[in-house]
Amino acid sequence: MLTTKIIRCSTLCITRIGITRPFSSSIPLSKSPFRTSDNQIDTGDISTENNPWSPTLYSDSIYVQEPKKFTKTKLPWYYRLSYSPLYEAPSAKYVSLLKRMTIGFTILGMYGSKLLLDSTQLEDIYAYTVALMSMAPTAIVQYKTRDYVTRIFRLYDKNKPQTLENLVSDEKLIMEKLNFTGNTTYNELLDISNSKTLKLTPKNKQNWMMPYSTWEEIEPESQTKRSYYIEDNIGGLKMDRIWGKVEKQSGVNNGRSDWEDSK
Repeated sequence: MLTTKIIRCSTLCITRIGITRPFSSSIPLSKSPFRTSDNQIDTGDISTENNPWSPTLYSDSIYVQEPKKFTKTKLPWYYRLSYSPLYEAPSAKYVSLLKRMTIGFTILGMYGSKLLLDSTQLEDIYAYTVALMSMAPTAIVQYKTRDYVTRIFRLYDKNKPQTLENLVSDEKLIMEKLNFTGNTTYNELLDISNSKTLKLTPKNKQNWMMPYSTWEEIEPESQTKRSYYIEDNIGGLKMDRIWGKVEKQSGVNNGRSDWEDSK
């Protein structure tokens, strides 16, 4: 009996510290729960196509959302995601929760507005006021967080050796963002090597009236402006190198790029 209890306790302790469990074939591979290395909310409400833990990662297809297109575009077969993200937003779960809560509040407010509109004891102005007040939080949250980046992955070309020269000469990133409801994510392709318009968002656009944004660029094919909100000092040296490239193209010297060599 004593031996049995010790074994059960050891199994429980191993599970609590996060030792990898056996792979279950019942877990769908096409959509995976949004997971980060420092989960603070235990939830699987956010589903994503980017699954670095997929056993078929090497052959999984990658889809991106291009400007002025309603359907997703499939990238060539020879691209694969990195085995771990370069960047993980610390507040992604909270932003997702905030989006869902405000949408739910709007739906509830619209229902209450309909009840007031059907009432014969109150004027219609009260119903319209409730409808506008219930829609305001959703509109504000959607506007402010529309460029919020949850994770960043590097794309690898399976046809080329993974040398530093190959990675730097053709460096592409997958920028993962939350959709309107906050339940799923979508991808945007960012070409770091060839994007000369990728710069820091000007200070005059980083105010309370504008959406959250730290990077912005002009997509070369559609000439559409795209913005990204990425928190600084997250991701270590890998993200510092990318930040340095963006800062260099913006004329900002924070010591993270080969500034002296560019003069």
